[in-house]
Amino acid sequence: MTAASKNESDADSSADAIVTACGYLTAQANLEREAAEVLSGKFDECTFDQGYVHQPLYACLTCTRPPEKYCQDGILNNVEQPSEPAGMCYSCSIECHTGHHIVELFTKRHFRCDCGTQRLLPQASEGSSGQCCQLKKLRTGLRNINNSGNTYSHNFWGFYCRCDKFYDASTESGEMIQCFVCNDWFHDACIGKVPDEESYSDYICRECVDKHAILRYISTNNMICGTVVDGKVTHIEANSAIYDASTYPAPVEKDDTEEPAKKKTRATGCRQRQDSDVVDAKQPFDLFMVDGWKEHVCTCIDCMREIECSNLEFLVKEEDVVEPEEDESRSESLYESALRQLRTMDRAQAVDAAAAYHTLSSRLKDYLRPFAASGKVVTNQDIHTFFEQHDKNNL
Repeated sequence: MTAASKNESDADSSADAIVTACGYLTAQANLEREAAEVLSGKFDECTFDQGYVHQPLYACLTCTRPPEKYCQDGILNNVEQPSEPAGMCYSCSIECHTGHHIVELFTKRHFRCDCGTQRLLPQASEGSSGQCCQLKKLRTGLRNINNSGNTYSHNFWGFYCRCDKFYDASTESGEMIQCFVCNDWFHDACIGKVPDEESYSDYICRECVDKHAILRYISTNNMICGTVVDGKVTHIEANSAIYDASTYPAPVEKDDTEEPAKKKTRATGCRQRQDSDVVDAKQPFDLFMVDGWKEHVCTCIDCMREIECSNLEFLVKEEDVVEPEEDESRSESLYESALRQLRTMDRAQAVDAAAAYHTLSSRLKDYLRPFAASGKVVTNQDIHTFFEQHDKNNL
């Protein structure tokens, strides 16, 4: 390459690096819009004080170190020794772990935020000194808490499905389906034959069916049974019972009229289960539950005892998911948000804020005036230099 061609190449590179004010503002508006779509909720309050709740969770692979089998190339851990898995709420994933490698776990039941506890001490990042939850700074003894009621799985290291593979959205080609009971996610290819998406509302994996006998006893027309052969669902049977319910009395129709004085009693005998040896002898199967299936789960004394002992009350109860409160200001630009905040201040504060803005604006104009006169391009370093000088002048 000649000197002339090299100079031309450098000039082209410099030209490509130049960003006009209009281009910058457009890019900024696009970033604000994307952020509003992804982070639409407020993140100023941790869910820790709400206890063990059903909520969206996140894991931080920067502040924890997985066992050797779950370590991934390209993910830097700030923890030297393998640690326990940990999860955090939506707010802590933003306030305490910005810039870290975050894994989105979606919703999980009965979980209390680990951020700041002995399981998850945030490591230092931009805007954070580390080793302390930014939303629970005033809580004492937090580092001694272990949240023993939480349940963890390979999901907290970024791994899913019975194939136990790391999830990478950029390379994932198939669909993933979440189990209603264990909340793990499974590749459709690992499940096997799957009914049409419109024909079922919830999926229950074969591992959960095998673990919880009560799931094998569910008899309802609101389910689809998928028989597993050689590790894959090969046959699906719609509106089937796991056993022949015809040998049992039909359920009694509910009377809409209130029973006045006599207390309603729960049935002591179950109409929905046969001899357990027969059920357990069947091939493994997955369940695809049709909308409204919970209404058909048996609540006799025997079934409810088993449901409660297995912590499966969510099979018969509606669940409330603790979602972050919608942040209406996320739809605003930074400029609009600043103006709205200014209107909420008292007069003295508003005057001080306006004066500070005027001072900053005047100094920036004076700083940029020589660039405009000479036609010199303003670089990132020039802007950083201005704000460094501005901060020194305000000390």
